[in-house]
Amino acid sequence: MHHFSVTGDSWTGPAIEALASTNVYVSTDIPGYADLQASLSQTVPADGSIAVVVLPDEAAKADQYTFYLLDKLTKGADQQTVILAIGDDLMGDSAALGRDAVLTIANQNEGAGMPAGLVETVQEVSAELPAAGGNPGSGSGGADLLMPVIIGGVVLVAAVGVAVGLVARRRRTSAPSLESADPVPPGIRLRVDRLRELAPFYAAVPGNAIAAETATNIEALASHVEQLFIRLDAKAGEDQSVIAEAEYSDKLARLVAALDRDYLLDLLTRPDLWDTPDERIGEVREALSAVTTQIVDNIKQVNARKGLLFQVSLDSLIGRSELRDWERQFKKSSGEQ
Repeated sequence: MHHFSVTGDSWTGPAIEALASTNVYVSTDIPGYADLQASLSQTVPADGSIAVVVLPDEAAKADQYTFYLLDKLTKGADQQTVILAIGDDLMGDSAALGRDAVLTIANQNEGAGMPAGLVETVQEVSAELPAAGGNPGSGSGGADLLMPVIIGGVVLVAAVGVAVGLVARRRRTSAPSLESADPVPPGIRLRVDRLRELAPFYAAVPGNAIAAETATNIEALASHVEQLFIRLDAKAGEDQSVIAEAEYSDKLARLVAALDRDYLLDLLTRPDLWDTPDERIGEVREALSAVTTQIVDNIKQVNARKGLLFQVSLDSLIGRSELRDWERQFKKSSGEQ
């Protein structure tokens, strides 16, 4: 079993260390953590396919972006699927199912609160995983188990072993076909995929701090965009999702044009071939930061059941004729008018 340590991260470090020998980690800052960990251990498959981590609300303050802690855990843990609870916020990732599928399940169960929502998320994700020895998703074993969850002396009893057929049927009703029902609109998905294609090119630039930072920020933006539409799909009305799609369709296409290898990457690697390269680089970095900040604000608005507010215009990028031409080519190649 391999093991990665996370130096200097007081939240993920202890969790990853614990996950090397167990499938459940509950922070000692959680009231009744020992009882909760023991109870969750009865729910998580014993085959090492799923890891569950529970952290207090304070951990969110260390979160540099929405998925920072989750990314640290998934990279450091041996388990292929990681489900993370920070306070009442549920999220997860899976090499077997994909992040979108796990996030959809987690967000649908957040309304049940802790720990019931976490228990249901573990159960539903387990049922979705490919059948393996001891995996509840195979439809055998543990169907009559009841899990006592104890927090701060208050005992909550949750029926963990619901028959797989009932779980799958309820899930089909609330989220038809996780494989095909992507909550991210097709046009936005194209832009997210293109962003993820570009990030490795920046990461590969040797000895360039701006390029390395840009690679990280591109990945963060892509994850934030997905999270916004996943949460809109689970928590808001369809009109809000349509509004967000209209708002970000052009902005993301403009950013993709600015971040393309023929523009910002070329500016960073061959600044001598451009006029005012520093100014151009600053414009793109500012635009990337502004859009990311606005999307994070939108996610918070969705969580608070508030209407979405938009304030970013990207005026500096609009003024670059070469970017307008690239943006038109991107929309034409993707079948958009």
